[in-house]
Amino acid sequence: MNAIIRTAFVLLLACGLAAGANAYTVERAEVTPDGALQAGIPVTVNAIVGFPVTAGTTFPSDDTFALFSELDEPKWRWSVVISGNENPKPDAFGKFFKITGFELEYPKESSVKLHVTLEGTVPQVNQSKNITVLRFQWLDQENKVRENGEQAITREVVDPDAVSRDLAAAQTSLDGLRAAIDSRAVQGANTTEAERMYAEADQLLKTASSGTVSEQSNAVGRVTVLIDQAEESLDRTSAQAEVDRATAQIRNVDEMLTFFKANPDLSNDPRVAAITVKRESAQQSLISARDSLDDDNFNQARIRANESAAKALEAYNDSVQLRSLYADGNSPSGNVSANPEGGGILPYVVVIAVIALIAVGVVLFQRRTRWDELG
Repeated sequence: MNAIIRTAFVLLLACGLAAGANAYTVERAEVTPDGALQAGIPVTVNAIVGFPVTAGTTFPSDDTFALFSELDEPKWRWSVVISGNENPKPDAFGKFFKITGFELEYPKESSVKLHVTLEGTVPQVNQSKNITVLRFQWLDQENKVRENGEQAITREVVDPDAVSRDLAAAQTSLDGLRAAIDSRAVQGANTTEAERMYAEADQLLKTASSGTVSEQSNAVGRVTVLIDQAEESLDRTSAQAEVDRATAQIRNVDEMLTFFKANPDLSNDPRVAAITVKRESAQQSLISARDSLDDDNFNQARIRANESAAKALEAYNDSVQLRSLYADGNSPSGNVSANPEGGGILPYVVVIAVIALIAVGVVLFQRRTRWDELG
């Protein structure tokens, strides 16, 4: 992983610095040790800088290539490599180190690279902060930085007390994740991915407890990322579980409706129509829930899915009641029309019309809400 990070950093430097005209190129910049630093430890930086041809030469003779470091007691070992031939130079000391254009100017046919090894010690800090481990600057004759002429390598210097607090906070967050995973599992959510992330974070904290301050700081950063990713995974799978529950509820209603419509005594019963209306309303809420899930709006997806499940459950309970009447040998459809005190079928027609209007209103409201969410 550290090698990947170093490679990515080198590529970033190369792309960023090569973008501007006449810019130098940092071909390699490796800081040892990797990651966060602790006060008092030694640090080594190995860098290779290339100089493309500018105005017929590799570097303007009147310009300056300047290096700087916030490390304590920095020592610079350097050499200029000309077309593959290395020319070592005397060591330099101090936070500021300047190389004249005379050292770097060669004809355009030549290949010029600067090899630099910086050694120093991490300074003391009162609190965790970033420091400049190594800064490159291309200066003109007036000591002004040329366009695209500056690049810095920074590292965090960590405070041991702060790291201890961060470790404790990370453990508390991880305990909270454990509880969330258990709770969501009971609710039917798929917690496989969250479990994997939890296990990795838990192992990191156990290993970091006996590591250096730098290793502990790096572990806290990684654990924080893992917890965030696990929580997002739980939000998604929890919403998906609610959507699946609503889907199953609607499927139960569909089975009842299939039975009713296949039965001549029930196919035209107005109560079957009323159940159908409730089922369609549940389906519209389910569609809205799925759309929210696709948009990563997990909270809205859960809300819509719960609405769908509730409507579907109501329709299913009505179906069970109607089917029970039929199973008891009653003819629900005939009883409705023959009831001398019930006013015939008209009251049911009115009820169905009202329910249909309500369902249409719900659909329009959901679509309007959907449009508002999309802006």
